[in-house]
Amino acid sequence: MILFLPKLFDEMRCMQLNQIAVNYANQNALNFEGNDAHYGNSYGVARIPEFEQVLHALTPLMQHKTGWTNIVAENSYTRIYLNGSDLKKHVDRPGLDITLSVCTFTNIGHPWPLFVEDETGKVHSIETTPGDGALMLGTKYQHWRDKLVANPQQMIIQ
Repeated sequence: MILFLPKLFDEMRCMQLNQIAVNYANQNALNFEGNDAHYGNSYGVARIPEFEQVLHALTPLMQHKTGWTNIVAENSYTRIYLNGSDLKKHVDRPGLDITLSVCTFTNIGHPWPLFVEDETGKVHSIETTPGDGALMLGTKYQHWRDKLVANPQQMIIQ
């Protein structure tokens, strides 16, 4: 299952979430993941309270979109990607069976797709703009992002 979910958030909601993420970054409350097993040159952290609220609010919609009523929210993760960032090819840890990636900000001026390889080996390229989401079976489908090419002042918030 791979779903593109356009406009999960409106512009105002994206701006609110972005401000929270930037505030965390400015307080050095995001972890630098420069050469992590999964990430390169990005900052992130799990379970920011405001993002946890968003996760729980979205869970019924994800149940409706998938038809699976047994979906249980596990955790949110907020990440700021910078020039040179990437997301290495991987599957998610057990318990993250459904992965939802939502773009809330980009100023790079070009797409930076999420690639997902389904059970048949077909690779899907999913481009999200602010407010859009991509849902996939995170523990079954390998997914990744190529190296981000951007100027030093540019970023993407997911």
